[in-house]
Amino acid sequence: MESTLQYKILYNRLKKEILADVYQVGSVLPSENDLCAASNLARSTVRQALSQLESEGFIVKQKGKGSIVKSKSRALNLLSFQGFSAMVGPEKISTLSVQEPQIQPWPVKFFFELNELERGAGCIHFSRVRSIDGQPLMYESTFVPNLNLPQFVRQFKLNSSFFEFLAKTYQLEITGMEQEIWAASADPEIAQRLQLAEGTPVLKICRKYATNRAHLQVYSLLYCNTSKYAMSNSSGVVNQQSI
Repeated sequence: MESTLQYKILYNRLKKEILADVYQVGSVLPSENDLCAASNLARSTVRQALSQLESEGFIVKQKGKGSIVKSKSRALNLLSFQGFSAMVGPEKISTLSVQEPQIQPWPVKFFFELNELERGAGCIHFSRVRSIDGQPLMYESTFVPNLNLPQFVRQFKLNSSFFEFLAKTYQLEITGMEQEIWAASADPEIAQRLQLAEGTPVLKICRKYATNRAHLQVYSLLYCNTSKYAMSNSSGVVNQQSI
């Protein structure tokens, strides 16, 4: 508990100094040795603080150079397939229900090609808005083939982690992901959901998740507001301008 608190104190101090331009974009943070000495912390604690800064897109570590300030905007690693709750932390998320889970036919014009088994089964569809600190960040519309998922509509709660629900309830694990990403302008519906002006640039992401059941895949259509948080993956920060 004490080491966790110490790492957070160092993380918060460095983040505040980056945001205040004590360390400007492109500058190098003090070395791990210097941070250990100045803060009287163990190297593992210092590395934990730096890793948090790196995962949020504030710094990038370069061999032989150290920790370089990369951005003053927090980045969220949402382009991986771990899921929103796993990447952000469920305690920081609020969820607005747009459509509770319901069984329905697939949309006529779907964003991925469906196989015959999926098409014939119909789908379970739900949609929700996910927010951080009260700011809508992502509008998510998800489609699941209605194949051997008993009681899904009754049991799944929109304020919970979808991937955790699949794993605990049906032993379904996400094993991979295919996605397509575009810059788009918020139409009236998306602007309303994300509390943006109509026409504001947003990130549009179409996803197909593979699972440990060969015949069952999960599909999501996401619209992301990147005005406050950049989107990142393991290779760096992604925003509308870089698509």
